[in-house]
Amino acid sequence: MATVPPPGQAPYGQPPQQPYPQQPGQNPYGQNPYGQNPYGQGAAGQNPYGQNPYGQAPQGQAPQGQNPFGQGQQPYPQQHAQPGAGGGCTICGGYPAVPATVRGHQGFLVMMKFLKRRGTFCRSCGIAIHREMTTKTLWQGWWGIASFVITPVTVLLNLGPRSAFNKLPPPTGGVRPPLDPGKPIFGRAGAFGVLVPLIAVAVIATAIITDNSASTASVGDCVSKSGSNYDPTVKVVDCTSTSAAYKVAEKHSGKHDGDACGDNYAEYDETGRGDDFALCLTPLH
Repeated sequence: MATVPPPGQAPYGQPPQQPYPQQPGQNPYGQNPYGQNPYGQGAAGQNPYGQNPYGQAPQGQAPQGQNPFGQGQQPYPQQHAQPGAGGGCTICGGYPAVPATVRGHQGFLVMMKFLKRRGTFCRSCGIAIHREMTTKTLWQGWWGIASFVITPVTVLLNLGPRSAFNKLPPPTGGVRPPLDPGKPIFGRAGAFGVLVPLIAVAVIATAIITDNSASTASVGDCVSKSGSNYDPTVKVVDCTSTSAAYKVAEKHSGKHDGDACGDNYAEYDETGRGDDFALCLTPLH
């Protein structure tokens, strides 16, 4: 029967060996017999796979400084500049464009409103804005005493930027379509608002020319009388008119308080209106 050697004693009389004879810090497998890294790994910072046998970068990776998607291609759609950036049109981004301010005006009975569009505009967008704001001004700008003067001034001021727009060629390179200029100003219904001041002037002129108030009466004219004796309304009429009631015998300027004509005539006075006078009237019937 075999005898089991005591612990730590090698069998068959051989000297005992350590299970791991290496010293701390030594390779337990001994020195690499090939003198190289068994995996071909080089020094720090080198490609652990060695040189690319195809002379190209790994799949999906481009050499430094080259476009992985090929020449002339971009990985994402190219971003366009925003409208107005770099001097382009504020609305469409087209070139060429000029800085300008187009104005408008709205008049009300007791108020008024000043409008303006300021920016850098190409030919198409600038003309479209000018036509729109000027047309609105022509029919919205007259309805006030001060606005009656401000509106034509506003229209004249807009001629400056409009002249600058006319000198530009059609826009190119925009990020969106330019505005449609549309119909000319006087091809739009709102442009008929320009007739408002003409009509107003005509009405005033007609009223002046056809003024038949008592203050315009002269000696020999005939007048009509309506209303009460205490508050009559006297107007100049043709002597052949059926409404003619009196004929002017005398006319006196200044304030008289009913004592200008005596007892021989009917008297009509107007005072406190800046042109005081008295008419001495004889009845026609």
